[in-house]
Amino acid sequence: MISFVKSVSTLQGLISRQRTTNDTTRLMMQAEKEVATGRHADAFKALGTRSIEALSTRAMYERTEGRIESNTLLQNRLDLMASSLGSVREAAQEVLTMAITNTDPSSADPQFLQQMAIDAYNTIASFLNASYNGKAFFAGVDSNANAVNNWGQADGTTGLSPANVMTAVVGSGVSSAADATAKLAEIDAVFNGTPANPLHAYEDTFFNGTPLMNGAVPNPRLTAQIDENFQIDYGVQANDKGFRDLMRGLAILGSTDPQLITDPDAYRSWVGAAASALGSGVNAVLAAESRTGSMQKLVEDANDRLNAKREVLSLHISSLETVDPYEAATRLTSAQTQLQASYAVTARLSQLSFLNFMS
Repeated sequence: MISFVKSVSTLQGLISRQRTTNDTTRLMMQAEKEVATGRHADAFKALGTRSIEALSTRAMYERTEGRIESNTLLQNRLDLMASSLGSVREAAQEVLTMAITNTDPSSADPQFLQQMAIDAYNTIASFLNASYNGKAFFAGVDSNANAVNNWGQADGTTGLSPANVMTAVVGSGVSSAADATAKLAEIDAVFNGTPANPLHAYEDTFFNGTPLMNGAVPNPRLTAQIDENFQIDYGVQANDKGFRDLMRGLAILGSTDPQLITDPDAYRSWVGAAASALGSGVNAVLAAESRTGSMQKLVEDANDRLNAKREVLSLHISSLETVDPYEAATRLTSAQTQLQASYAVTARLSQLSFLNFMS
């Protein structure tokens, strides 16, 4: 009976020592992690009631970091938008210069003006259809669509191209000043959205993005939240009035060859109307460039503030979660020493045998 009790006591001693060894191993692993990372292995246990503060601070840090990443993407988008607008303005300026030079029929040489306008129309369309991460710059909220159709490109809905619409309006050419006035009025209606044939409207055949109006209500524009309680409206659309003027001027010149207009007054009205529309459009694009530059500065300033905020939050998180390296190293050394001693004792106990006491 006595030997039985001794056997059970030895077994329980071994089990107790194994538990102690496991606990010591766990403490050593925690200390190792804290020495390696410099942070508490169990921040909630270490911080106690301040763990909620740590959670809220870290959540604010992550939101701030996400906003910085979002703003960086927006900065890239605005940079490319500004570059595209500059290219649009330069392409239009070349045609505008040529149109102004050839406004007076007595000294005009508009031999290549029509083809130059068509080429510029297609070039500008390619810039207006630019995109970033699959999202078009100038199509509005419907950014999955190309903003405008090329001169000879049939619209997917109406089946008409800009060239088709202009041919339907202008016909075989301009014969007189009265004819020029009437056809220019119809072209104005096309680009204002009030043509005799609804399919000829700019937003139906020329433009593919978000219409400016939904009935009597303006449609939403592209916006971005760049900071807490700070939102910017940065959307520039190819159906804004300035862009319509730009494309209208090019369409007037591209619809018929000015050198075939024999009536001086008709010629003067036709080329003058194109130059006026182009001038208005170039000024509008320049204004859009300037506004886009202002948006770029706002986003840049917001990111500067957010980066400073992120740094402050990072320091606060470190002050809450960082462990004393000397204290963690001391606990690691203590746990290692205790574990080594425990292993040594366990090894010696495992070698005990009743036969050792019989010799």
